Amino acid sequence: MARRAALGWRLDPAFGNYARAFAPGATTAKVADAVLQALAEGYDADLGQLQAQTARLPSEPCPPRNGPSQNLAGMIDNARSMAATAIHACAYLARPEDANPSARSVDDLADLFGARMTGEIQRLRVNLQRRVFVVFATEIGYVQCEPDTAPPAIYCKAQSADERPALAAAPTPERVQRLHALDYADPGRAPNYSKDYPLDQFDDAALARELLTALHDVYGCLGQPRLKVSTE
Repeated sequence: MARRAALGWRLDPAFGNYARAFAPGATTAKVADAVLQALAEGYDADLGQLQAQTARLPSEPCPPRNGPSQNLAGMIDNARSMAATAIHACAYLARPEDANPSARSVDDLADLFGARMTGEIQRLRVNLQRRVFVVFATEIGYVQCEPDTAPPAIYCKAQSADERPALAAAPTPERVQRLHALDYADPGRAPNYSKDYPLDQFDDAALARELLTALHDVYGCLGQPRLKVSTE
């Protein structure tokens, strides 16, 4: 344990394994050397007898891992034989600093999600000629945006009860008025409320702020459960 610590590996109590972060500019050779050194000095491994295993996995935030009571706990493992007991979590326990506090206002939501939303809007802006989109979803509704080229704009739609009858109690007349105050058009040929954001009138941060306002005022987004972001 002392040798691992001297090599920069620290026990991550949230997940139960030792971890080390490498700077973005670290070369693959440097990372490989550090891994080999950790195996040799931290585990007395015979580097001439190493076994290697790779696998293709679906893209997801937290791939399946062996659980705490299993052999090689914490290791990414997509084997069917382990599926029943695998965990799909990035940590066994959330760290206190990673806990997602409730948001009492749009300002609070902006502190929690503003940077992520602004980045996603920027991604749409720079991919104006491509079919890309982003969805910001709460438990009871979502706002989805995609680029439009004629004229250059970000087209967003807010889910209505016409698309999802279970939402009938969520967009109350008062909440629909809040959407109207944000200049969202009522459902017509499409089943959702909608609005175009001309790119020469809205910067990315301002657009993200308005979307957070809609999520907070119309769908009651308070930060818990965490806002779900989906892309193509």
